[in-house]
Amino acid sequence: MYSINRTELNQRFIIVYSELEKRGEVVKNSREKSKSAFAGQLKTKGHIIDKWLRGERKITYDQAKALCQNYGVSELYMFQGKGEPFPNKKRLPAPEPSRLKGRQKLADVLNIPFLPNILFTNVEAFSSNTVGVDLLEENQRFQIPGIFGDLVAFNINGNSMSPTISSGDMVICMPLENNKDVRDNEVYAVVANNSVWVKRVQRCYDRHGRWTHLKLVSDNYEEFDPFLIEVKEIRKLLKVKRRLTGLNEEF
Repeated sequence: MYSINRTELNQRFIIVYSELEKRGEVVKNSREKSKSAFAGQLKTKGHIIDKWLRGERKITYDQAKALCQNYGVSELYMFQGKGEPFPNKKRLPAPEPSRLKGRQKLADVLNIPFLPNILFTNVEAFSSNTVGVDLLEENQRFQIPGIFGDLVAFNINGNSMSPTISSGDMVICMPLENNKDVRDNEVYAVVANNSVWVKRVQRCYDRHGRWTHLKLVSDNYEEFDPFLIEVKEIRKLLKVKRRLTGLNEEF
């Protein structure tokens, strides 16, 4: 397991961004080197960069990796605070895509550690975090080959989603940037009112076509009835991407 403090990660981003401005990598009113162009390299928007700089939001692990890969920033500095932000004076050239297979290969070529991308937490911490799960900072992290993205994992207690997901399974989830991205009848982790439910979801609309409620449906429908929650009560939605089973079994 690997632990990274996202507040410290964001503070190092602020230092790196200031240095990039001094180096002429980010230039105001420049089409090719504007803040928006810089944000595009990190797969985000210019106003999000401003929020990172003000400390209102924090850069994600994948975005920090993209910063290192695209602007020659030391991953050792970004993720562990060791060494200098720019170990080389010149910007690192991008490796040839045809010769690389996956991010692990890239890490090998650049001689940097491949950093775990899945944050493991527990349902209690998950539900009690009043500012949103994307701001959880000090937790264990791990990595599974072939599974990428800034993800969250926790264990399931209960059989409401049986046989799809069993009690004791671990689910790996991807937070939605926008709740409007939710898709009916797919499985999500729904964080609301200090509770976390893993259910199939269906959107419910009023007579004006406004999405007002989310219907939560169990796969074990013979024992668990569906129920509704108001959209305004939802703090976070995460798409369940994978489940891991048998982790508690010993041989």
